[in-house]
Amino acid sequence: MAYLNKGSDPVKLLHLCFRDTAVQRMKLEGVRRYAEARGWEVVTFSKEGLGAVPVAAQLARHKPVGCIVDCCGNEIPIKPHLFGRFPVVWLDVPSESLEDIAGYPCVCVDEEAVARTALRELSSNFPKSLAAVEFQFEPYQKRMAWSRDRALSFQSLAAADGFTCEVFETREEESPKARAARLTDFLSRLPRPCGVFAVNDGTAWQVREACRAARLSVPHEVAIVGADNDPELCDTDTPSLTSIQMDFERAGYVAARMVGDSLATKNTKKHKGFADSASFAAESKRVLQPLLVVRRRSTGGRGRRDPRIMEAVEVIRREAADGLTAAGLAARFNGSRRNFERRFREAVGRSVFDEILDVRIEKAKALLSRNDIAIGAIYFQCGFGSESDLRTHFRRITGSSLSQWRKWHSD
Repeated sequence: MAYLNKGSDPVKLLHLCFRDTAVQRMKLEGVRRYAEARGWEVVTFSKEGLGAVPVAAQLARHKPVGCIVDCCGNEIPIKPHLFGRFPVVWLDVPSESLEDIAGYPCVCVDEEAVARTALRELSSNFPKSLAAVEFQFEPYQKRMAWSRDRALSFQSLAAADGFTCEVFETREEESPKARAARLTDFLSRLPRPCGVFAVNDGTAWQVREACRAARLSVPHEVAIVGADNDPELCDTDTPSLTSIQMDFERAGYVAARMVGDSLATKNTKKHKGFADSASFAAESKRVLQPLLVVRRRSTGGRGRRDPRIMEAVEVIRREAADGLTAAGLAARFNGSRRNFERRFREAVGRSVFDEILDVRIEKAKALLSRNDIAIGAIYFQCGFGSESDLRTHFRRITGSSLSQWRKWHSD
């Protein structure tokens, strides 16, 4: 929960979270970025930082002009009515809690878009089967609605693409040891090679450990994709975990901006404590989309056991935006270009050109999310020969124009 105050009064941020993670810190940075632009100061609190002091007393003490409540993807930590007439925006709200905050502005995650991104990454290696593994929330072992929605969306999208896909569901009151044993058995029974979508990075870590217990090779027999791109989980141990990067920093920024917009457009009509306005009402619900896929070793694919192919993939990720071409890449390796391209396609599931193009488009998305870079200057920074080439490929792959993408994803 963030308290935002104008003038000489400090902006006070009360961030309620179940634990301090890289994800929560990214959202907080977004709130701070907006606050600094407004000349506000941000003061942070943990959930425990409230102590025994009621919310009403905190509001009376600090006299905020607005509040942000970070739900951290879990249930609503504070009842909305406790805020009275103070503006409040709910950040990272799970689907099961949307009814609890009906009428309040919020920022939530597009779970289907996350699942679609995972499917695209995993299906590129032509697996025989796919699976989704749900998150287990300890110590209650609850089946979280956002986790269920993400896994079931993946299953539905996979089926539409002709894949068989099983879902590993969370069981109430199941111990971590029992879950680990059941997950190991589940993975052992999947037709291989298979692709596994773990609904977040903590779950991806569990899948990797279960693969070890089952003596399954990652990524050659089981490819794994997680979500959130938490470096504390993804970059530690071997193999490192591929993950979907959500734009959490921007989510925090947008939540703070929604409060700022409400303050800038006050009139006599009040709604749930907010100054109502047409522009503010239009943004009463913002949906957080995946930003990009951060590829690591857990999605290497069968053919990527070839050191040459793995090296080529790493070169593409480093140099695709610097004008790298398929011919130029092939020339770095011994043998004919035709043979290299064939082995690359067998390993990666797509051509060298498509892999280069994918990295360039992902960088274009990241640059478009920043309003300080002109659209006409982006093509060069992404490795395209012209703005026309960027526009053509971007529309074909994303279904939207550069300006449309910026409108919906920029600050």
